[in-house]
Amino acid sequence: MNKEEKEMKNLYVKNLNQIRKEDIATVGGKGANLGEMLSAGLPVPGGFVLLTSAYKQFVKTNSLEQKITRLLQELDTNSTMTLETAASMIEEWFLAGEIPSEVIQEVEDIYRSQGEPVTAVRSSATAEDLPGMSFAGQYSTFLNVQGLESLLKAIKECWASLWNSRALSYRMKQGVSNDGLAHGVVVQHLIPSEKSGILFTANPVNGRRDQMLLNSSWGLGEAIVGGEVTPDQWVVQKSDGSFVEATTAVKEVMTVRREHGIELVPVAEDLKETVTLNKEEVDILRQLCLKAEAYFGSPQDLEWAYADGTFYLVQSRPITSLFHQPETKPGREGLRVFMNMNLYSQAMKEPFTPMGAQVVEDMVRDIIRRMGKKDPRDPETLWFLQNLNGRFFIDMTEMLRNPKTWRKFDSNPADKDPVTSLAMLQLLEREREEITSLKGANFFKALNRRTLAYGLGALKKIKVGKKSAAAGREAAVAYGEDMVKDLYLKAENLKSLEERILFIETSAADLFLKGFEVVFFVSASSNYLKKAKKLMETCMTDLSDLHLVEKAVPHSVTTEMGMAILKMARDLDAQGRRADLNSPELADFLKTYGHRNSIELDVGIPTWKEEPAYVVDLINTYIDSKTYDEGIRRFEKSREEAEAAVHRIRQAMERAGEKKKAQKVYRLLTDFRAMFGIRELPKFYLRHGLTLYRNVIMDMGKELAKEGRLKNPEDVFFITFPDIRSHKDLEAVAAKNRESYNLEMNRMAPRVLTSTGESIHAPVMKAGENALMGIPVSPGVTEGRVRVLYHPEEGQSLEVGDILVTTGTNPSWTPLFMKLGGLIMETGGPISHGSVVAREYGLPAVAGVVNATRQLKDGQRVRINGETGSVELLGV
Repeated sequence: MNKEEKEMKNLYVKNLNQIRKEDIATVGGKGANLGEMLSAGLPVPGGFVLLTSAYKQFVKTNSLEQKITRLLQELDTNSTMTLETAASMIEEWFLAGEIPSEVIQEVEDIYRSQGEPVTAVRSSATAEDLPGMSFAGQYSTFLNVQGLESLLKAIKECWASLWNSRALSYRMKQGVSNDGLAHGVVVQHLIPSEKSGILFTANPVNGRRDQMLLNSSWGLGEAIVGGEVTPDQWVVQKSDGSFVEATTAVKEVMTVRREHGIELVPVAEDLKETVTLNKEEVDILRQLCLKAEAYFGSPQDLEWAYADGTFYLVQSRPITSLFHQPETKPGREGLRVFMNMNLYSQAMKEPFTPMGAQVVEDMVRDIIRRMGKKDPRDPETLWFLQNLNGRFFIDMTEMLRNPKTWRKFDSNPADKDPVTSLAMLQLLEREREEITSLKGANFFKALNRRTLAYGLGALKKIKVGKKSAAAGREAAVAYGEDMVKDLYLKAENLKSLEERILFIETSAADLFLKGFEVVFFVSASSNYLKKAKKLMETCMTDLSDLHLVEKAVPHSVTTEMGMAILKMARDLDAQGRRADLNSPELADFLKTYGHRNSIELDVGIPTWKEEPAYVVDLINTYIDSKTYDEGIRRFEKSREEAEAAVHRIRQAMERAGEKKKAQKVYRLLTDFRAMFGIRELPKFYLRHGLTLYRNVIMDMGKELAKEGRLKNPEDVFFITFPDIRSHKDLEAVAAKNRESYNLEMNRMAPRVLTSTGESIHAPVMKAGENALMGIPVSPGVTEGRVRVLYHPEEGQSLEVGDILVTTGTNPSWTPLFMKLGGLIMETGGPISHGSVVAREYGLPAVAGVVNATRQLKDGQRVRINGETGSVELLGV
């Protein structure tokens, strides 16, 4: 039997050059990627993979599965046991275990057949480096492993790392089950690197797919990956290799080989500030990594090494922290600018469920059908709207071609999110030449008989409130109530799946348009304060009373709901009772407000009536803290102050001899207060309609579950109408969509997005005098209390939301990240461990802040901006 035939019969090992992506279940993610890279002709060091079957045989031989299961069950029920304790016990079991002789024999044979090379031994888990998740740095790697005995020990340590505290905590956060896990181990020939580093084929800091981010330092790559050294860094234009940025760092330390293992040593003085790569070498790496990206079909995070004049790629994984790139629509090429409507219009950081997104899309299509001439089923109809895994982004590019339209983003009092507007303005100014190079769309073409009729109808409604505030308010309520009644009547006799789908598709426009029309009856009041101010300025110098007029406006359904909760808490406490699910007071409250939920536009989210625990907990919190009276008093006091302010303004103007103006201002202010609260009603009635849709969709779920197409009725919110119409089994589709949704819940979506993938989470703001500057490594802005730590074992002092300040992090810090609000590091760059994990956890982070652990003190409050690199000092 020749060497190849023998290797084909192996049960526990496989040569890297024989591995393909289809082998991922037996070789793990890292092993599968390396095999694919070799088959693509990329310069990858050879080696072999210890298959997951070897792990399973080891676990079986040493009876570890039952022991681990019992320990993790105890971890769930025993509040005194920590992840670290459990992980330490599992590690001891693995290291004390015996590798089966048949596994040892196959390892020895293939190791000797490859010349007993010096190796790098890396974990390759089946749940590692998969789309949507990155276990980078979670599992163990051992460099400079020499000899069979050392190799077998490293293999056991790699197996044990599947259960370390870092990996356990990350799986918990990502909702990955601990059942059925298995570990492959990559044994790869070690490159004696003169220099090494990491290249991202997309910029992981800003998301741009047209840029690469390259890091490089002296020696082996461990110092960079572990954040021990601040490396040289380049941002490279992907298309032509030109440098967008180039930074030569002071490289204090490097990782080198020793007789056994590796060591961190100081860099020679003459190399500390010497750039590690020249332009030609950067371009060689760019082209190599472009080949890898093209082969895998997605942006890659690649580790590279250089020795004896040759570059090697030692591993590749997908970049999982990137936000989704918008799809390029036909005829709409070039730079496109998108706004996150979830955040801008709803302050909604969560994604929509698939069915929630479906209803919104159908609502937009139905509005276009009602108001325009386009076929709602034509894909071009919604060219401007992109659903990127549950977040709706609007293509604003055509509107922004004319710089005059930019004014609406500058100090607009009606702006729903000034931070988004500032970020948008900064992008537009930076890209002014390209954005304004083409002529924008002519929006007057959208005008037609239907839109004009809708506009005239709106004017008639506005006149009602203008003539009489009371009449406007009453008309608004009646209009909303009638709309909801009509919708419920139409839903009474729905029987088939198709009838229910058509009901939602053809009534969604009415729900939105009529719900929005409610506000027309009182919209005249929107500029009453401005008008009153103008009149007051003619005879008054002190206008301070005017801001009091806006306090505690009556007829606000949202305020009334809050007051109802406070009064319920007060009354229950007076009776010596607490709220529970059977409280009659709760039932009364839910009759009026039970259709509401925590994410109001998503039909996939249960209502308070379905899940009232939130309301019960809120009531009992008020009872426990005895703050209900304070809340009620504060509202009543604000109402009295507002009414008194209106009278004082009138009297002051009359004293100034302006009786007519005084009467006019009095009317404006009283009408404002009489009508302004009604502005909360449209969403209140919209929620009624969406709750009806939820009930109709749940009926579909029950029918689909009865037919066996879904496992549970509520799974219907994780499929779409086209799925239902497909007549296919949908159990797997719903499960996959639910998993994607859960992953997206942990992802921070940008406020502004471009077609290059650039993700803008916050505008660039210059650090003030009381600020430190570093390297932005994970986007977002947050404020919190500083906690300076030097070792992860000190992490018990951390509280939820604290800003961790440290010299640098390695994988042992990861369990603490679940508590953090943000991260500040003295060393490292965008690809060091702390930066990668911070992006995965959605934590704003800044690296390279000189002497941060000495300049910042425990308890101090700071604001960090992970896109600009600023750390603003706010005090104690």
